[in-house]
Amino acid sequence: MRRSLIRAVPLLFVVACGGKEDTTAETSAPTTSPTDSEPTETERPEGASQTVTVFDDAYVYFGAENYRQIDVTVDLPDSSATYSAITGHFKLSCPESGLCDHWDRYGNLGVVLDAGTDTEQFIEIDRFITAYRVGFSWDADLTAMRPLLTDTVTFRVFIDTWVGPGHTDGEGWSFDADLEFVGGPPPSPEPIAVVPVWGHLAWSAGLADNPVDAQVVPQSVEVPAASSYVFRSFISGHGWNNPENCAEFCPKEHLYTVGGVEFGREVWRDDCIETVTDGAQLGTWTYDRAGWCPGAQVFPWDTDVSASVAAGAVDVSYRLEDFTWSGSGDQPYYYMSGVLIAYE
Repeated sequence: MRRSLIRAVPLLFVVACGGKEDTTAETSAPTTSPTDSEPTETERPEGASQTVTVFDDAYVYFGAENYRQIDVTVDLPDSSATYSAITGHFKLSCPESGLCDHWDRYGNLGVVLDAGTDTEQFIEIDRFITAYRVGFSWDADLTAMRPLLTDTVTFRVFIDTWVGPGHTDGEGWSFDADLEFVGGPPPSPEPIAVVPVWGHLAWSAGLADNPVDAQVVPQSVEVPAASSYVFRSFISGHGWNNPENCAEFCPKEHLYTVGGVEFGREVWRDDCIETVTDGAQLGTWTYDRAGWCPGAQVFPWDTDVSASVAAGAVDVSYRLEDFTWSGSGDQPYYYMSGVLIAYE
């Protein structure tokens, strides 16, 4: 069985806050007339449809070695050709032993900018929760991430597993990821920049002496001129066994202020009983949860913020519906990331 070429990084997760403009997503207009071999932006040819393998049977586990997080560098189609859609095809399966991790584990996939440097920055592009003891597969629309999915890209997968070879609760997970590029005219409007606001954060909720705004620090980011803007966020709540069973089993409203305008919604998923896996999943997978289900993708939350965003500096902040943890049982906590997507 083939394994991906990998580089293990012994970290639990990456915390990367924003304020940095994604200059790699923008191209400058030519200052001279283009030649026939240098088409203008409106003359870009349609790319050939192709599927690029990112992770091929990557073994994610924890044991004598820490492979809970794996990086791989892949060449993707460059920006000289157009694609009408990009779809991520993902699969979690049991490792070679056939023994999947027994528990539902948090996981995500993202792009690493400036990998291995002091300015390294992680941008989450997909999130998932493993099933109990069995695998599953899912697809994700990544068309809006095209500014990141260009040329040579470092990807990172992380699964919060604590088992590995010989463990009594399973031996981890095998992860596959393919990106399908569909040749054709670009979508309209076309994404031109993905600007990270919060790359990936984890914070404890319900603490009077450590409020959320002290942990999720407001950001000011630079965005390019564009016709429209979308704020995209992933949020999921974890931790329970306390009076409210927060944050996993309690719905709470989450609110963002982007460019001075606040919007919010209750983060909750009520279709866990409908999720489909590769076999008879065990555990409490049928219970509804705060933005996720065992054995399923965590869906992004997209909001059009064009009315409050213009080229230049944009202030972004976050708050959570007030609640106080009693101190008994598990500490409630959330995982969150956020980006601003600019469209031509």
